[in-house]
Amino acid sequence: MLREFLHKLASHPWVYDRIQVLAGADHVYRRLQRHLPPGSEKGCVLDVGGGTGTLRKLVPPEYTYICLEIDPAKLRGFREKSPAGLAVLADALRMPLADHSIDVLVCMFVAHHLNEQMLTAGVREFRRVIKPCGTLLFLDPLLVPGRLLSRALWALDRGECPRTADSLRSHLETSFRLIHWENFAIYHQYILGVGEVRATQESVAGSPVL
Repeated sequence: MLREFLHKLASHPWVYDRIQVLAGADHVYRRLQRHLPPGSEKGCVLDVGGGTGTLRKLVPPEYTYICLEIDPAKLRGFREKSPAGLAVLADALRMPLADHSIDVLVCMFVAHHLNEQMLTAGVREFRRVIKPCGTLLFLDPLLVPGRLLSRALWALDRGECPRTADSLRSHLETSFRLIHWENFAIYHQYILGVGEVRATQESVAGSPVL
C-alpha cells in the first residue's frame, strides 16, 4: 500500500522533478553531457522516456529536442516548462518516427521498466530510428544485490526488471557497437553506454570497446 502511494505521488510532475534532483540527477547529467553533440551543426536528439524533459537544458540550441514519454502527466509537465517543445506521447517500443531520422537517442532510466522481450524489442526500435551515423546514449541503474542501499531503493522503485551490467551490455550489443562503457555510483550503481549502429554484416564478437 505504501509503495503504491509513493508511486502515485511520484507521478506528479513537480514531485517527479524533485525526486530526480534528490536522486543525484545533476551528477548523472554531467556525465551524460560529455557525450552529447557539441552544437556545431544541426541535428535531432530524441529523449526516450524523457519524463518532464529535464534533459533539454543540456541539448545545444542548434539541435531539435524531442521528448517521448508514455505518461501523459509527465508530458504535461514538459509542456508547462517548454510550451513550444516537441512532445510525443508514445510507447518506446512502437515510436511514431521515421526510419533513420534521429541523430542522438538518449535512453535514460527506462530499461529497468522493461521485461526481457520488451527490452529486446526496444533496442531494435532504437536502431530503427537512429541514423546510420547516429549515436545511442544509454543509462540505467544496475542490479547489485550486495549493495544494501541499492537493494532498499529497488524495493521502492516502480521498475521491476533491474539487470546486471553484463545483461544490459548483451542486449545493446545485438544492435550497437559500444564505443564507451562506464560504471559509476551515486546511491545506485549505474552504467553509461555509448553506441554506434552496428552494420548488418558486422559480428558481435570482437567489436572494440573503449
